[in-house]
Amino acid sequence: MARGIDEFDLIRRYFEPLSNGEPGALGLRDDAAWLRPDPGTEIIVSADAIVAGVHFPTSTMPGDVARRALRVNLSDIAAKGAQARCYTLTLQLPDTVDEEWLAAFAAGLAGDHETYGVSLLGGDTTRTSGPLSLSINIFGQIAENSMIKRSSAGAEDDVYVSGTIGDACLGLGSIVGGLAVDDAADRAFLEGRFWRPDPRVSLGPALVGVATASADVSDGLVADLGHICAASDVVAEIHQHLVPISDAARRLVTDNQPLRTNLMTGGDDYEIVFTAPVSARETIVSIASQIGVSITRIGCTIPVTSGATAVTVHDEAGDIVEVGVGGYRHFGEHVAG
Repeated sequence: MARGIDEFDLIRRYFEPLSNGEPGALGLRDDAAWLRPDPGTEIIVSADAIVAGVHFPTSTMPGDVARRALRVNLSDIAAKGAQARCYTLTLQLPDTVDEEWLAAFAAGLAGDHETYGVSLLGGDTTRTSGPLSLSINIFGQIAENSMIKRSSAGAEDDVYVSGTIGDACLGLGSIVGGLAVDDAADRAFLEGRFWRPDPRVSLGPALVGVATASADVSDGLVADLGHICAASDVVAEIHQHLVPISDAARRLVTDNQPLRTNLMTGGDDYEIVFTAPVSARETIVSIASQIGVSITRIGCTIPVTSGATAVTVHDEAGDIVEVGVGGYRHFGEHVAG
């Protein structure tokens, strides 16, 4: 933990209130917690760790660190069709962290508790000589045997994606100074999409029994669709001009083809990419209308052939668009210092 802060006082003051609503947390006063699923449901578990200077700039405000850490995990649970319930939090705090930082961090979590209906189940805090880092294990509930896996896509399914793609990577470019966004409103929108992802918690559960496979778009649209293809033993063809982008992104990209391609590979979108049979098209249109989230059909899956690429991207003329590795690779370059 950070220097000069008593660990138990830290827990009592900032984190114990976040456990309200989950009786198994025991007020964060025990060595462990318990979690009992509701009758007829299963527990779905996911985990993500984020590190300052790797997954977010070191200058990120504490409330945004908290919201980003929680929301990227909520996105994982949503993509499986589950409802998030609670989470554990492990914090490695450098000496630069003070009580003001912790108060703002806890407030960021508290705000998202109200928005997403989750509680803190437990965790740990410790001091580190390295950068600020934190890890969340999140627990969701879903009806038995109904989780939407990566491995169940059919060979002639449609491919869909929610929301818009590429805003967060453009926002990060603006934040770290690598991309000039002259319009103030566009800059605020794009940077906000990086700082505060919008996990599709209403969409995921609505896709249970409709989607054949799904994943959240964290590493990049091409990469995460590729994960579905690899697990399902299919390949996919998508069309760049059909991939939905925001008005802010469109004004920025114009005719810059390399930048346009980066939107599909930059990652941090936290949308849901999924496959579904052709027979589900009207149902998916209805789901989008009911929950108020745009869903766009961008391509299809096909059987694997010898030497086929997991995901092939075509432009409007039908030519293949080169996308490189297709997305973020862990243990690669840092995003910011």
